[in-house]
Amino acid sequence: MSKNYQQPLVAIVGRPNVGKSTFFNRLIGRRQAIESEIPRTTRDRLYSEVNWCGKDFILIDTAGLLEKDKKDDLVAITRSSVQIAIEEADIIIFLIDAKSGTAAYDREIAKKLHKTKKPVFLIANKADNSKREIITREMLSLGFGEPNFVSAISGRRVADFLDKLTLNLRFNKSETPDKYINVAIIGRPNVGKSTLLNTLVGKEKVIVSESPGTTRDAIDAIINFAGQKIRIVDTAGIRRRGKIDQGVEKISTIRALKIIRNCSVGIILIDGTQGITNQDAHLAGFTKEQGKSIILAVNKIDNWPEDLKKEKITKTISDLQNKLAFLPFAPVIFISAKENINTKVLLKKIIEVYSTRFILIPESGQKILISRIRDGNQQLSEILKFWQEKINPPVFKITVKNKKRFHFSHLRYLENCVRDYYPFLGTPIFIDFVNPRN
Repeated sequence: MSKNYQQPLVAIVGRPNVGKSTFFNRLIGRRQAIESEIPRTTRDRLYSEVNWCGKDFILIDTAGLLEKDKKDDLVAITRSSVQIAIEEADIIIFLIDAKSGTAAYDREIAKKLHKTKKPVFLIANKADNSKREIITREMLSLGFGEPNFVSAISGRRVADFLDKLTLNLRFNKSETPDKYINVAIIGRPNVGKSTLLNTLVGKEKVIVSESPGTTRDAIDAIINFAGQKIRIVDTAGIRRRGKIDQGVEKISTIRALKIIRNCSVGIILIDGTQGITNQDAHLAGFTKEQGKSIILAVNKIDNWPEDLKKEKITKTISDLQNKLAFLPFAPVIFISAKENINTKVLLKKIIEVYSTRFILIPESGQKILISRIRDGNQQLSEILKFWQEKINPPVFKITVKNKKRFHFSHLRYLENCVRDYYPFLGTPIFIDFVNPRN
């Protein structure tokens, strides 16, 4: 999410396990952030639009701020990610625990927030009843006045806080942005999805770590390229079904699959140092089945020896043709997300591929097409009628004399004929049978 929205940004910060994700979900009205009793479940930032009494703002959920641990680079990276959210925000919600009270690290966070000179709302969460609404000296020592007591789980007094918050927001009267292309970065864990998003956005936005499974939530950004707004979503890495852990990882995987269903273009990111795996093929097949346009991006080519790059490219293309034979229409781009190689080519291809979803073959073109199909294959004289019914994605209908005599290979031939004249680059097309009217 970016400030193209011209809406105020509100960031939720606090130490781990004070209920930030639960509070975030309560405010946005749905379960977008993963909720868990496990500390450090949220490892990155989530952005979502909130509407309260006709007023819109962007809410940011952040990972819990942790004390720096030299043995764990993820802690330092998480702190950096939260810092970016604080810098982006117009107003900050500082969440503490009304049940367990303030901790020493709450005071460290308070010092950091005072340096921003930004408005801060102190929220004491887990105040499930009035008995927990006790204003302590420690709370006041944080320097943000009396806390607002709420219960994120039950919703108690949340509406009162939202009334107070929206009174303090400055709303820009700019119009909403133009239509944007929904793009999902899809792939196995640790293939470079987060690095790619960071590079495309032009600044650090998601956590990048050598530890597989770092991204557990979907992270999104809106960029403007060549006059076109593109919304890119970095999904959690999806492992093979038997390898997926129950709990948090399973939830994030389900969410990633849902994001694929909602996108228009899927970038299947493949690790060029490991080659094409069965899981890559599975993810690509699922994306195609959902009717999404597909770009195959082979990442980490910066790790290929310079004298072997041509050989590596030739072998990879051959492997793609063998292992992803069901995607002959998908363009292949060799990139390095880390070194920013061919990322602009990727963005141009996104726009090009997206446009093919809206190709509608004119009626005259459809007549010429079916005539050429019949002339090219006498077995297809069985076709009574063939026409394009829909776009986005393109759907064709076919009526034949005898469906039993119409083999699967005929459908493949039919698709190839369509693509010879109308390539539909990167976009799957669907051909459905319609029973002839008597």
